[in-house]
Amino acid sequence: MSHRQADHRTERAQMNLHALAVALLILTMVTTMSVGIADRALLGADRNPTRRHSAVATSERLISADSPLTVRPNVVNETALDRCNATRLTGWFPVLGERAFRIRVGETVIAERGSPTGGTTVRRIVLVENRSAVTRTPPLSASDPEFTLPRRTPNATLVVRPPDGTTVSVVRANGRVVLRNTSGVDGRFHVSLPRFETTRFAFETDGDLPTGSVEVTYYPETTRKAVVAVTVDA
Repeated sequence: MSHRQADHRTERAQMNLHALAVALLILTMVTTMSVGIADRALLGADRNPTRRHSAVATSERLISADSPLTVRPNVVNETALDRCNATRLTGWFPVLGERAFRIRVGETVIAERGSPTGGTTVRRIVLVENRSAVTRTPPLSASDPEFTLPRRTPNATLVVRPPDGTTVSVVRANGRVVLRNTSGVDGRFHVSLPRFETTRFAFETDGDLPTGSVEVTYYPETTRKAVVAVTVDA
């Protein structure tokens, strides 16, 4: 091998090493920049994970089956909402800690502490339940006194006033005995009923029980859609 060929090969090897060093440097710079961008993105997305966790956890628990504000999952009781305040909420949902927060149902703020001007807001769609008393005097067949409530209700108040000469010994709701008195069921009575069943009342008597002998007050459910918004700030 001539000296010229050896010098040529040495020069090529040096050039290859130089190119490799430049490539490694560029790769290191790109990797560093990518990691930095990823770190900044994670920092921005998770800037205050504790605040977000508090908002998410509170919104979940507020509409759960075990919440003091619900009658069943995702259905909140309007009366319970009216009685709600910040002190009760922090007792029920300690995950709120000492942070400022606001809880809104539709356009109504049901509880607020501090002045949450920004923070994290979590929204959930719910039904708001309201129950109003309805009183009626059901039509009765004197010889076979029965009637069915037109709406489902978890309880009812019966006023039983049989005419002279008639004794009501048993009152049934869907076949279940809810009132019994061999001396006579007479007066005002509050009875619990199956929440998810239509109730049919039947009366056992030793005589006629005409229309006007029974008055019933029940509490049918009406619902409306609303958005629950839980805002938690620092």
